[in-house]
Amino acid sequence: MPIIINNIIGGSLADNSNLKINDRILSINGNEINDFLDLQFYTADEILEIIYLDNSGIEHKLEIHQNWETPVGIIPQQHKCRTCTNNCIFCFIDQMPDNLRNTLYIKDDDYRFSFVFGNFITLTNLSDKDLSRMIEQKLNPLYISVHTTNPVLHKKMLRYKHDFNIMEKLKFLSKNGIEFHTQIVVIPDWNDGKELENSLIDLTSPELNSLSVGIVPVGLTKFRSSLTQLSPVNSKQAVHILKLSSKFPRTYCSDEIYFLANEEIPPEEFYDGYPQLENGIGMIRLLLENWKLNKDDFISDILSMTEKIVFITGKLAYSTISEISEEINQKYPRKTKVVKITNYAFGKNITVAGLLNTSDILDQVKLEKNEIPALSSNIFNEDDLTIDGMSKEKLRQLFDSKLLIINEEFEEWIFF
Repeated sequence: MPIIINNIIGGSLADNSNLKINDRILSINGNEINDFLDLQFYTADEILEIIYLDNSGIEHKLEIHQNWETPVGIIPQQHKCRTCTNNCIFCFIDQMPDNLRNTLYIKDDDYRFSFVFGNFITLTNLSDKDLSRMIEQKLNPLYISVHTTNPVLHKKMLRYKHDFNIMEKLKFLSKNGIEFHTQIVVIPDWNDGKELENSLIDLTSPELNSLSVGIVPVGLTKFRSSLTQLSPVNSKQAVHILKLSSKFPRTYCSDEIYFLANEEIPPEEFYDGYPQLENGIGMIRLLLENWKLNKDDFISDILSMTEKIVFITGKLAYSTISEISEEINQKYPRKTKVVKITNYAFGKNITVAGLLNTSDILDQVKLEKNEIPALSSNIFNEDDLTIDGMSKEKLRQLFDSKLLIINEEFEEWIFF
C-alpha cells in the first residue's frame, strides 16, 4: 500500500516540489514505499525519482535533487501497527481489566517498531518479503521474544497454527547480518529448568548474532479465571534462575528475579551498558548510580521548599526508594517518607510502579498538610496519562497539591 502524505515541512525539498498533503507516494527510485521506514531508507540517494498519485488518482513523476542541508520534508500518515497473530498462554493483554487506556490493548508485533522503539516481536507473523526487507535495510538491532528454542514447546506456548521454527529464523537472520536482543519470559513448569538451560545454550551460541538474553518472570494478574492456569516464579525458582543464568554470557535477569531471590542487585559493570533496560533489567542499579550522581542537586531542590516529600512507589522499588529516603532524612530529619502501594487493581503479584492504577494510589496515599507526592515518570505515558487514563493535572487536583515527577532512573525531576 502506498503511503499518504500527512504533512510537508515548510521550506523543505518536498515543499518546493509539486507534492501536496494527501498525495500517495508509490515508489522512489523504483522502490515501493509502504511505510515510514521505506520512506526514510529510500530518500537517502542524491537524486530521488518519485512516482505518486494526486488527490484525483492521477499518476505523476518528479525529481528531487538533494543538497544535504535541506530536509526532504515528507511526513507520512501515522503507521498502522502490525498486531500479534499468536495466542500466547501468558499474554499480559489478555489478563488486563477493561478500563485502561485504549492503546494498551494493542497487541504490537511489528518489526518496524522493534527496530525503532525496541519493542519485542515474535517473528511468527513475517513473510519472506518482510525478512528480505529487514536484511536489505539492515534493521539492526531487533528485539525478539523467544521464550524457548524448543520448537514443539514454542508452538504450545505461543499457540500459533502454522509451521514455525524460531531457531531457524534466528540463524537465517544471523547469517544475513541481522543482530538482535532476545527475551525469555519464564513460566514455572513450562520453559524453566532444563528447557531454560537448553534455550540459553542455543541463544548464546556463536552461530547467532545474539547481543543479549533477558530473562523476566511471567506477569500474572488476578484476571486469569478463564485462561490457562499458570504459576508465578517463587523465591526458590528465582534463585535457580539466577544461578543458571550466571553460566552464560550476555545473559541478564530482571530486577524482579533478584527481588524474588532476595539477592543483591549486581554492580553497574555487570549490565554492560544496560542493553535491556526497558525490560526492567538493571533499572534499580541505574537508579542507584544516578542517585549518587544527582543527589546533591535533588536535595538542594527539595530543601528550598518547606513541604515534605512523599515518595510513592510499588513493591519492587520500595526498598531502594526507602534507602534513598533514609539517606536524605539522616541529614535532614523527616524531610521525606515512602508509601508502598499494593496493586489491588491488577493483583498483588504485580509489583512494578509503571502498572500502578490511580485508584490504588489515591486509596493508599493520604497526604498530610504540607506534603508533596513524588511519583515515578513511568506511571505516565507520553500524553501524561496514567495507565487508567487519568491526567497529571487531574491527579494534582485530586491530591490538592503540586506533584514531584521523578525520572524512573533518577536522572531528572520536575515539579508539576
